[in-house]
Amino acid sequence: MIKPWTVEQQADFGQKLAACRRAVLFLDYDGTLAPLVPDRHNARPFPGVREALERLLVIKHCRTVLVSGRPVKELQPLLQSRLPFEAWGSHGGEHLRVSGQLDLVSIPEKAREGLRIAAERVAVLLGDHAIECKPNSVAAHVSSINAELIPQYIIDLEELLEPIAENFGLELLDFHEGVEVRVPGINKSRAIHSVLSEEPKDAVVAYIGDDVTDEDAFRALGEQSYTILIGREKRSSAARWLLPEKSDGLHIVEFLNATASALS
Repeated sequence: MIKPWTVEQQADFGQKLAACRRAVLFLDYDGTLAPLVPDRHNARPFPGVREALERLLVIKHCRTVLVSGRPVKELQPLLQSRLPFEAWGSHGGEHLRVSGQLDLVSIPEKAREGLRIAAERVAVLLGDHAIECKPNSVAAHVSSINAELIPQYIIDLEELLEPIAENFGLELLDFHEGVEVRVPGINKSRAIHSVLSEEPKDAVVAYIGDDVTDEDAFRALGEQSYTILIGREKRSSAARWLLPEKSDGLHIVEFLNATASALS
């Protein structure tokens, strides 16, 4: 059962970090480092996030990794980080290394064709502005639609995309105010397994996210890691702790700064 992330829990986490020789911190972007907004291209980080993140990026024995559903090319313009960072985008379909090298996962031609058809059908229903095409998925966003109409549009999207997913071997996933069709097996757990395969077994590991797409990562990490869900209410989750969100973003800024201080 998920437990609240308290001051005492933060202190315990800080003690583990202060004593460790290696730490790995995974951070979701939308809903975690930045607020959820109707225009996803304007999702700037909460005030203080960039500075706190940069504190972590200079700590040599901490590997800080962004894990996002977004294509990685969107993260730097939003974050405006003065330091290079590692990121996995498109739910694990892209890997941006600190060096700037970008690795893309290859997908079958049949799946690629299914994604193309899905994008065309969504464009007819919602318009091009609502489509987010990624290397391994197509996301349909309904956040800019009248809030009263969103539930019906979600149903319409599911009915539209379900047969395409079945015919082309894709999977359908609901997320915050949207529906996504994607290639199976390429999700945030892929980033987790890849990163941790390069790290010592005794590394202190934490993952912070807010969305259903983060559940793959929570499950991949299990009980030995600090898996933290951000939210205002408890919901069914594989995460171990719930960090209550605040509209001004202080919850994540305080967490990042406390983490950086414990590691310094």
